[in-house]
Amino acid sequence: MSSLAFAQNSDVEESLNIEIPMMDNSLSAVAYNVRGIYQIKDNSCDPSKFQTLKYPGGSEAYIKDLKEKLMENVNWKTYVINGLFFVKMDITKEGVLSKLEAGPKVENSEAFLEDLKDAVKKVNKTWTPAKCNGDPIPSKAIVKIDFSSMAYDNAFN
Repeated sequence: MSSLAFAQNSDVEESLNIEIPMMDNSLSAVAYNVRGIYQIKDNSCDPSKFQTLKYPGGSEAYIKDLKEKLMENVNWKTYVINGLFFVKMDITKEGVLSKLEAGPKVENSEAFLEDLKDAVKKVNKTWTPAKCNGDPIPSKAIVKIDFSSMAYDNAFN
């Protein structure tokens, strides 16, 4: 007489078929340098009668405030971004930010550009408007920011 037994046991097989949770071990680090705030030239005003737009405390204060808003409002772990980007700002003759445009538009940059504009919008102080011949005028300015990202996988560290 012989007996035939199966070597497979369903309990063992089920215990080997476990779900292992996936972990995202990739990290990204973004460094950025705010190059500055630049007034866009107003051709309708004689340069000798033109006074530039001013932020309370000067450009250093604006850059400091902008960096704080960028840290608070942008989830840097979601972006790998490199290169020079800008935000164009329209400032009314009352010194209020009225319109923003960010760029350049590159593939898959929409969410980042919106976050960038939101951070600029949250630097919420009234500007001293530009003046022509002593009268406040609407003006435009541009903020240039250089971004550099590193992304790496630390799964084996």
